[in-house]
Amino acid sequence: MHAGRLLRFCWLLTCAGIGGGGIEDAWAGAWLLPQGDGQAIVYSDFSDSTRAFDAQGHLIPVRQYRKFELGTYIEYGLTDWLTLVVAPAYDRVRNPPPGQSYNGLGESEAAARVRLFQNENSVISFQAGLRSPGAAFADSLGPFEVRRAASLELRGLAGRSIDILGMESFVEAEAAYRLYAGNQPGEWLFDLTMGVRPLPSLLMMLQSFTSITNGTSNFGHVSWTKLQPSLVYNIAPQWSVQIGGFITIEGVNAGRELGPMVGIWYRF
Repeated sequence: MHAGRLLRFCWLLTCAGIGGGGIEDAWAGAWLLPQGDGQAIVYSDFSDSTRAFDAQGHLIPVRQYRKFELGTYIEYGLTDWLTLVVAPAYDRVRNPPPGQSYNGLGESEAAARVRLFQNENSVISFQAGLRSPGAAFADSLGPFEVRRAASLELRGLAGRSIDILGMESFVEAEAAYRLYAGNQPGEWLFDLTMGVRPLPSLLMMLQSFTSITNGTSNFGHVSWTKLQPSLVYNIAPQWSVQIGGFITIEGVNAGRELGPMVGIWYRF
């Protein structure tokens, strides 16, 4: 690969590959909390990879990079039709040159979700939130900067409760658009979730997260799709634990993330 193209690809890898995106979204469902109810989730995930997707979507070897994320997701039902969300995060990224390593505040969010429609089985809602910079995108046109600019996210959510072979289940779809500061290109996100409860105390989930960024000549095109299976087990009336993993199954100019995740849920 030509040196100039290699440098540009490594920058795009820094922009898109090491960024998480999606893990904290696993808990931001279309349903709203009842007034006065809340939940707090502390989660951690780790990814380690020596592979990345090039401009043609083919996997190629790259220098090893690692990312550790520790975050908290808190939501509270202010009213029956309005739920508030706060999601601070911490990132530790180890990315070899020409990328940069990073240790500090990850992408964090403050948002509000409103109910647009709900009946016995279905719900449609809308969420708007402000997100801080994080260690996943450049905040300037200079190459190899690891901090993403702040953004405004607008998200539409729809969910439906269903029955699968007598088991309580649900499906959910979300679509969002992020508008970034600093003349950075916008980002489309598409999230799908399916959950099945084979036992009253056990929830099985399969989720997919997709990001598409159609950038300028300085940023280029970046996209990826990530799968995340997980199990959530109720260990007490107010406490649950989540164990799962995630893998990037396809992408363009993006790193292939692969690793475990764990979470502790508390309902209040």
